[in-house]
Amino acid sequence: MKPIKNIDKLDKRQKKYLKKKFGISSWKELAPTILKDLKEAMKELTDTRQQVKIKYKIWDIVTVVVISCLCGMKTWEEIHDFVVMKYGFFRKFLKMSGGIPSAKTYERVMSIIDKDELKVIVLDFFKTITTDLYSTIDILNFDGRVNNGSKRKETAKVDAISPLNCLNVYSNNMKMCIAEEIIDKKTNEIPTTAKILGKLNVEGCIITWDALNTQKENISAVINAKAYYVVPIKANHPLFYQDLQDYFDDDEQNLIIGGKPNTAYKKEYEYKNGSAITYEYFQTTNVKWYNDYKSWDNLKTNGMVKKTIVSPKDGKEETSIESRYYIANINLNIELFKDAIRKHWSVENKLHWHLDVTYNMDNNHTLNKNALMNLEIINKFCLGMLERVKPYYNMSLKRIMNTLSLDLENNFLEFLAFLTLAQDSSQ
Repeated sequence: MKPIKNIDKLDKRQKKYLKKKFGISSWKELAPTILKDLKEAMKELTDTRQQVKIKYKIWDIVTVVVISCLCGMKTWEEIHDFVVMKYGFFRKFLKMSGGIPSAKTYERVMSIIDKDELKVIVLDFFKTITTDLYSTIDILNFDGRVNNGSKRKETAKVDAISPLNCLNVYSNNMKMCIAEEIIDKKTNEIPTTAKILGKLNVEGCIITWDALNTQKENISAVINAKAYYVVPIKANHPLFYQDLQDYFDDDEQNLIIGGKPNTAYKKEYEYKNGSAITYEYFQTTNVKWYNDYKSWDNLKTNGMVKKTIVSPKDGKEETSIESRYYIANINLNIELFKDAIRKHWSVENKLHWHLDVTYNMDNNHTLNKNALMNLEIINKFCLGMLERVKPYYNMSLKRIMNTLSLDLENNFLEFLAFLTLAQDSSQ
């Protein structure tokens, strides 16, 4: 399907897609259709409340939270105030027979929802409303994030509360977090990574993570999941790290640049914040020189990334060089090797940064961990949708949120059209 050029002039294939996917003939019918589908999807959530005491349906509450978060609301209080302001819009598709829910009601209802159920529902819903454009190998980034706003220091009146610490998995193809697991305060990311790999279908995907997770048991978990890995080696494996440094010396780098057999090389340039940055990627199938290479499951290639930064300082040029080392079970493929390394930072730039800054999660002091976790799941869901449409708005995610919030009646409709019909510009 072609990218949208004019929302009011869809081509025949786009119109056919709407008819087949949603049973509608015009993109202007999308809003009620998708919101109805969202409500129906949320009806699959288990409601543990006493039915005779229920004032607000669980699917109405969750739908309100989703739309409010898409419009940039960050707290339960902001969600409540937003519904008050946009009550006319929400009344069109929500019953709200009990009036407008309070901020405490949103928090209380979200606290009883099973986070795993919610995750499955939002992920499946995302797949149903977007086009199938995921033809390339998906690169999945594993990285932990601590929500510092959810911790409490011990006082004479209250016990200490540890912060919500979560290991997230970001899909570069889907542009959203596809899995998360709470890291127990008595452990760390290492066993949690293996736990996720045992539950999540990652077959054929490339797995990346920080050096902390580069452990033999996690590498084996990747292989057992029929996936691939491109992961860093640092000083937590001192002998291997030193051996890689020694191997990729200046002489070896020059040989690889010169086209040494069974090696690959790529050079890229970037200009950022007044500095000229050069990235050099080195990859080799020569792994058997390392005595312990067999203990790293299915190790096929080693690699290095050399980053050279030339910055102006006091009228002179200052040069800094940083080298990082990687192991992988992918074959010799410098483009894939480079993409896996560069796209690892998507989990920080497109997920964690937005949770911290756009949604200000570190200042959300919700003490109920389940409610906070479910709010974070919805925020991640919203970020995935916003990233999807970003190329068509040509503005920041915050500005897209503001645009939606200013005129839900019209702008939300256009947003859904972009979301469902947009061609992924990265493919």
